[in-house]
Amino acid sequence: MKILYFLTLSFLNIFTFQIVSGQRYSEMGVFGGASYYLGDINTAGQFYKPSPSVGVLYRLVLDSRQAFRSNVYYGGFQGADRDFKNDFQQNRNISFSASLLDMNVVYEFNFLPFKYSDRGTSFTPFIFGGLGYDFILQSTYNISNHFSVPFGIGLKYMISKKITVGTEWSFRKTFEDKIDGVANPGEVKQKSSLINTDWYSFAGFFISFRLFDNSECPVYQ
Repeated sequence: MKILYFLTLSFLNIFTFQIVSGQRYSEMGVFGGASYYLGDINTAGQFYKPSPSVGVLYRLVLDSRQAFRSNVYYGGFQGADRDFKNDFQQNRNISFSASLLDMNVVYEFNFLPFKYSDRGTSFTPFIFGGLGYDFILQSTYNISNHFSVPFGIGLKYMISKKITVGTEWSFRKTFEDKIDGVANPGEVKQKSSLINTDWYSFAGFFISFRLFDNSECPVYQ
């Protein structure tokens, strides 16, 4: 019920903004890629033990530079001290696995004006950031649902007036330090980077399809 409530509230807010703002169009899409974890076990290794991830997204396009986006991603994470050669982790020998449903709303900014062109310039790098909430589906340890701060970078290309494809790499700064079963390790050198809480990341590709198009309606000219 909590998941349904969060999803309903997020999408209702976006659709309300859509009506009020008179934006040009909306998109619905799917995401596929990999997810991985950063924390007290894996302090810096990117793409450590990646797991398959999938998701859906809804993008509300404000103009050629700006959009709001709502995402619902599923991801898995795992880690084990035995994968690292230092004596501290070999002696500690902790391991874990977890999966979650990551839901968030982000603001998306395009570095280039993003619109379809027959001349082949319909692409842009972009950045995004916002607020999310994570529902734990399975974990080795008793982890609570928690808020997160999503942010990332990407590149997208409009292959037609109706279809956009792209790739993105994003991080989630959580406020939970026990996803991996380790909290506040004694040695400073074993602490995870950027404050001692656990992070996770999604990287992959997406495709989205235009739903509503007001660009040719006289009311919006």
